[in-house]
Amino acid sequence: MKAYASSDFFPRLHSSYYWKRKEKFKFYEDTYTEWIVIAVEDGSFYYELDGKSGTATLGDLFICPPHLTFRRVVVTPLTFFFLRLSWEWILPSEPTADELRELPNGIISIRDTARLTADYAVMKQAEALDHDRKIRIQNHYLRDIWLKYSCESGEESWMADLEQTAGRNADPLMEKAALLIQKYAFQKLDLKQIASELNLSPVRLTQKFKGDFGVTPIHYLTSLRLKKATTLLTETNLTLEQIAESIGYQNGFYLNRVFKNQMKMTPAKFREMNRV
Repeated sequence: MKAYASSDFFPRLHSSYYWKRKEKFKFYEDTYTEWIVIAVEDGSFYYELDGKSGTATLGDLFICPPHLTFRRVVVTPLTFFFLRLSWEWILPSEPTADELRELPNGIISIRDTARLTADYAVMKQAEALDHDRKIRIQNHYLRDIWLKYSCESGEESWMADLEQTAGRNADPLMEKAALLIQKYAFQKLDLKQIASELNLSPVRLTQKFKGDFGVTPIHYLTSLRLKKATTLLTETNLTLEQIAESIGYQNGFYLNRVFKNQMKMTPAKFREMNRV
């Protein structure tokens, strides 16, 4: 079965609804006949889908394929776009039903939250227009968001994030390891899973990864999580416990310890110093 890159297809928006500070979903559980995306502008919600669970917040788009049971609970008042869409392909032939099941589901995260917020601002302005104009404008900016995700999840992204030494080529297997860590960074990730998928022992993965990139896999995972934590601390009112849940840590106490060790200050102090 072919593995598709996110740049091989684009969202095509059919309808959208904008909700502001929603206290709860109408239904705890639902199943849709088309693709659904919940694009979070503010607040957070807990989800369960296809054996996965987690918390979506600022910077996250939650993707729900058709015919899957989707459970959700608002954690903090939720401002979001509810989008119904399909996919357009740039390939000569469209994928089979089995290949469609390989498309993303659950959370994808956009690290460039400034650009994401700018796109959301225009999408909100379009809410006042008639349906056809609204969808045409919103579809344009939704595609911009998708392109940003495609860029961030591509090779250019991990090269920049890992500060790769100029002129040095990484092992393709370690390139894949970096991409897998990015993909699952904000879930409850055990690096043994990554090692197993690459047919390596955890010790060998650590050795090879550090040899290519100069940091261990756990250090890279931690840097991704703390980068998102700093964004949530400065741009949301989420509690430390809620932030921990949304970036893959077991609780706020553990996040506080990791944050203080890496950033040399507590999350509370960082929030106090960086809030506008």
